[in-house]
Amino acid sequence: MKIIDFVDEMRESAIQALNDIAGAGSCSRITTRFTVGTADSAVIRGKGVEKASVTHLVMEKVKPPEMSRPVDYMVFQMEVFPENPCCPMGHFNTEWALTGSGPYHMNLDLFPAAPCESVLADARRAMDMIAERFSVDAGTMREGLDEHYSMAHWDRPLSANVGCKLMHLNEKQLDLFIEAYRAFFAAYFEILRATLHAPYTEADVRQKLKRNGKWLEYLTLKDPAVKMGLAVGIPPEVIIRLSYPPSAIF
Repeated sequence: MKIIDFVDEMRESAIQALNDIAGAGSCSRITTRFTVGTADSAVIRGKGVEKASVTHLVMEKVKPPEMSRPVDYMVFQMEVFPENPCCPMGHFNTEWALTGSGPYHMNLDLFPAAPCESVLADARRAMDMIAERFSVDAGTMREGLDEHYSMAHWDRPLSANVGCKLMHLNEKQLDLFIEAYRAFFAAYFEILRATLHAPYTEADVRQKLKRNGKWLEYLTLKDPAVKMGLAVGIPPEVIIRLSYPPSAIF
């Protein structure tokens, strides 16, 4: 099955890429079984990586948001919190129903802290090339990211609006789904490696902690996927490993 092969490959590639940056012994990986499924969760902490999580969730007979009936469901999610505030947080969320042929959903974007326009432009160019390759309007491909990752009391969205928001894709659009992920993954890891030793200030660190605080506000106050996960029995410790930032201020 193409989507399962994709997850198996990208999960191990992401863990290896993060290990290569963070160093030997940086990965803690556990499998958690719960009432409706399992979670394979790897957390990496080390040189240049304050925290990164790579999580593969498989659930049976659950009812995700926007779906009218219970289905078998899969989530493949990665969150990368770089140590250096000059590198934006990387957000990679994908999920789909295993019953039938999708639909497939994807939200990929960067959440900057300190100003980093040049690296954001690199990620945007990578995704523009995907849009051109698959004859998709680049603006339409990103439409809704800034609204999705925003709250009314914030000064601006978390989202840099350089990735993609691909929702309700079908089996015929699966190549777009997979190639968009691969392109964004490659672009982000180039950015992560390139900014490892970039100079930064204490003010930049504070911006990073404020960004992390916004992300935690989003998770606890707005994110419907977190609420759904808790409702179907995903243990809180899995959600914390999967998504919570390593540090934050408010």
